[in-house]
Amino acid sequence: MKGRALISILIFLSSLNIYSQAEFSVGSPLMPVVEAWHEIAVDPQQVEVLRSIEQAKDQPYQFAIPVPVSLTPENSGFIVHRGSETIWVLPVSSKGALSLNLILSPFDLPEGAYIYIYDQGHQVVRGAYTRESGTNTLTMPLMPVPGDRMVLECHFPGRSIPRGSVGVTQVAHDYAGFFGLEGIKDLYYGRSGDCEVDINCSTNTNYLRAARSVVRLLVAGAELCTGILVNTTGGEYKAYVLTANHCIDTASLAANTIFVFNYQSPFCDGPDLTNMHSLAGSLLRAENPDIDFTLVELNQFPSLVFKPYLSGWDITATVPSNTFTIHHPEGDVKKISIDDNAPISTSYPIPGFVANSFWRILRWEIGATEPGSSGGPLFDSNGRLRGTLTGGSATCAEPLNDYYAKLSRMFNITTITSTNLKSWLDPVATGATIVSGRDPYAYNLSRADTLRNMPLTDPGTADLYSLPGWGYSTGHNSDSLIRYAEYITFPGTGEIAWVKLNIATATNLTEADSVRVFLWNGGAQPGSVIASKMYRIREVKSNYEMEVDFGRTIKVTGSYYVGYTVYYRSRLNFPQPQFAVKHSAPWPLLTQNTAWFHNGTSWRPFTQHPSFPMATSLGINVIMVENSILNDIEDPESEVAPLKVFPNPFGGSITFSMSGTGVTETTLRIYDHAGRVVNAGEYRNIFPGDLTVELPGLPPGIYHYNLKNDSVFYSGTVIKADPR
Repeated sequence: MKGRALISILIFLSSLNIYSQAEFSVGSPLMPVVEAWHEIAVDPQQVEVLRSIEQAKDQPYQFAIPVPVSLTPENSGFIVHRGSETIWVLPVSSKGALSLNLILSPFDLPEGAYIYIYDQGHQVVRGAYTRESGTNTLTMPLMPVPGDRMVLECHFPGRSIPRGSVGVTQVAHDYAGFFGLEGIKDLYYGRSGDCEVDINCSTNTNYLRAARSVVRLLVAGAELCTGILVNTTGGEYKAYVLTANHCIDTASLAANTIFVFNYQSPFCDGPDLTNMHSLAGSLLRAENPDIDFTLVELNQFPSLVFKPYLSGWDITATVPSNTFTIHHPEGDVKKISIDDNAPISTSYPIPGFVANSFWRILRWEIGATEPGSSGGPLFDSNGRLRGTLTGGSATCAEPLNDYYAKLSRMFNITTITSTNLKSWLDPVATGATIVSGRDPYAYNLSRADTLRNMPLTDPGTADLYSLPGWGYSTGHNSDSLIRYAEYITFPGTGEIAWVKLNIATATNLTEADSVRVFLWNGGAQPGSVIASKMYRIREVKSNYEMEVDFGRTIKVTGSYYVGYTVYYRSRLNFPQPQFAVKHSAPWPLLTQNTAWFHNGTSWRPFTQHPSFPMATSLGINVIMVENSILNDIEDPESEVAPLKVFPNPFGGSITFSMSGTGVTETTLRIYDHAGRVVNAGEYRNIFPGDLTVELPGLPPGIYHYNLKNDSVFYSGTVIKADPR
């Protein structure tokens, strides 16, 4: 069915007076005592009806009921003055909601203003959001907060709030479970089918790389779909996301969509994910309901820590020999489905779409698709994009007959810029039909460095207390220690991308049990906090490398400390499981110690540990980059091996030769003098060595080549000789 159909419900209001979505380390939430809540009431019987409805795959997956409101500092909430700032506090409640989310409009914060949102128990705190977090469209959708009560805090400098600076136009009541099934009495709803396979159950590098291009779409606070980042033939980096037209078909929906990256279980068959990377808002670039596609451009390019990948594509007439898709069924964590056979070129089984413009998957050998998978990509065996999901009848019970709109038809369906893909994905009109994927931060990462103190050859260990003591020396223990730090020597200036903790043991007792990872300024001991991030212990496992980021890269100058604090809601004692990080074997000299602990009063070196004194290093690695700026390449040609091209002029074939270090991926394109692609190919593990390209049928003339080795580009001119 073409178009969008939001599931409707009768809504009753109890009162008439009612980075990137980047977060910044600004101010602090007030978290006052709340005595009155603005109730957004929804008929519970209607909610149960919605939960029982089997949603169609050719529509967005609706998980929440959007409730229009008009809440401003002038008509709702209460005002608090703290120091030199004025705070608008808006408590919102909707009985029975599994989560709540807001759309802010207007969103026109003055300089120095910031916003926090959090649940009633302060377990999830989002923010601070500033004017730099916005979408430049005076609207700002916010990620959901779990539970049926949430608080919005808007902090303004000075003694007043500028009129028209902030308001709430929508509250969405989650009835399906954005964060999973907690709180749902009957576990029949809000989860993907048992046949669905977590992407991290695969070790296939092709699948894992493609997965980095797939994003979860939270559309206008109420619906979920899937989209994909796509590459272009242009030299600029563009954050284009392709999805189904039945997911986003207006500029307003594009502006009020949140794009969630890396929403996947941290390991195979693992738990849901608490921390998600998200960007708010986009611009509608092209859309066409006749082939069911929409292309939007994100308001900001994803950060390096998001690990984005721009998918390559293939619009040739060649039928893929086999395919796979990566998607978010029912909004669940990222899943993979695989078809071992070739799809069939056909028409969509429902009238209204362009004929012969779809790939039909006869049967999925692994997995299936579900509502919420809409807009998800269809990849060929090379990991190139071939289409996006419109609909079909495949389920876990009968994984048959799914239909993907062909990417090739999206290119040339019209000649109007706003209704085709060619204008956007081939902006320089190369005529290319096969385009490789691109890692936008490949060069930055090629210059990354891993800092560690524990030797690579040391597997690490953890010290378990003997009775009557309990716990581990680097976790919560009977010495009442819960906080630890590792000193990282760093002489220059750089950016911290990720921190990796070598986990010895990790078991949670409650959902609230957590570990907070910190960065502290350097000195004789840990100083002021630079950044911190909380992770649930249930998202970690024993003998596991826990990867942590802070939502963006963190710039540091000079040495610093990295560490963590363990939090268990219930009091621990010996028989209960623990969380602990591994440490190195003891160093021979006390001066070699780099590990620290906090005794509740002050920091102490590990050589003064009350039960396990020793010189040691914690199993903590830090990945640093010189910078995280796109295309910030400082004379890379001087650092790479030269490319030799011969013979030139050439006859039937031409050879590209290179020595030096190994190259994983090579992409070669040859253009004629008019800029048309006459030859294109992708190769793996060719260099060092020779790449010979046979071009016997190429007419004599002048040609140009672009060759990319991983993140390094080469270009030049060659001549095809006249055989006479």
